[in-house]
Amino acid sequence: MIEKSNNQFALLTFAGLAKIAAEELNPSDKKKIQVHHLPNYDLSILSLSETDTSRLSFLKTVEDVFWLMGQLPLSKKVHLHQLPERIQKEQLLMGISLKNSLFHPTKPKQPSFNCFVKQDQDYPIYRRTIAQRMRSAVAQAFPKWKIRDPSSIEIWGFYIRRQLHLAFRLSDNRLRYHSKSPSHRPGALRPTIAASMVKIANLLPNDRIIDPMCGTGMILSEVIHQQSNSSNNLIGGDIDERAVTLAQKRLSQYYLHLQNWDARQLPVEPNSVDCIICNLPFGNRFSSTQENKNLYNQLITNWVTKLKKKGRMVLLTADTKSLEYALNQKRLRWEYRCKVKVLGTWASIYLIELTLDTTR
Repeated sequence: MIEKSNNQFALLTFAGLAKIAAEELNPSDKKKIQVHHLPNYDLSILSLSETDTSRLSFLKTVEDVFWLMGQLPLSKKVHLHQLPERIQKEQLLMGISLKNSLFHPTKPKQPSFNCFVKQDQDYPIYRRTIAQRMRSAVAQAFPKWKIRDPSSIEIWGFYIRRQLHLAFRLSDNRLRYHSKSPSHRPGALRPTIAASMVKIANLLPNDRIIDPMCGTGMILSEVIHQQSNSSNNLIGGDIDERAVTLAQKRLSQYYLHLQNWDARQLPVEPNSVDCIICNLPFGNRFSSTQENKNLYNQLITNWVTKLKKKGRMVLLTADTKSLEYALNQKRLRWEYRCKVKVLGTWASIYLIELTLDTTR
């Protein structure tokens, strides 16, 4: 049972995804969500009912979940002396209890801890100094706990507008990687961003879905986890044979139809696809603007012929000019656009729906 005074939580998402995460959680009190912007991330602070809280471990668009222990005004270094009053034994035990009941971590042989600080901008009080003082406060409450990295217990400080929000990390890497091993392939899409793209697609149970440049299969994996689609309705492929092999390993239990193909010439019947979801190549490491302009135009030209009359595409890229040029060539308009930080770069997720004006 969570007391009303202790029902403040925080959701950490990649920058731009706070709204999608709030829609996914759908809390009973939607009006009191405070969104703070950090470099590369959004932090949403909200009050949750017990019913809301029980859904936290099932979120797909969130990197981390925290329980808020309290706040500390921090405009001067002398204010750090108040940290032991804000980080007390009872609060730490409450955080451990919440973490155990919501996320069921493996019980460590010996409790260990660490403290981290994120901030919205640079301040005269350094993050390292704040983290050290936080560690001292935790050690004062539990002298036998050891500092480790990684550790079983993490206390984070979010230093925003000269206020230090003290937060107990409830989730672990299982949430952000959806209980899978992280992909080490360059340019691999983070699961939370892939999940956000699938949310935006608003898929129906019998939709036929294609990821033409599936890489290691992250988007297809999220479709399976979020929808009840038959594997017969999911198709993926990539021009990179090694990527297809990795995708097959990731998705082996689902018997998906994965192919080695050229996405500019999809080997599927015209007017047969409900939705195309794709992380397009972008960034200096993978392509140039001129290459993208030509490639995107070829992709869109082919893909619109594969979509049904009311088909749609959900596409991610940082090269928005090249994509919008290709869409305009086919008289396509986007119904929705969501900006998101991907590997430290602002990109956009587009939802594009075919209309009667679309050139096919």
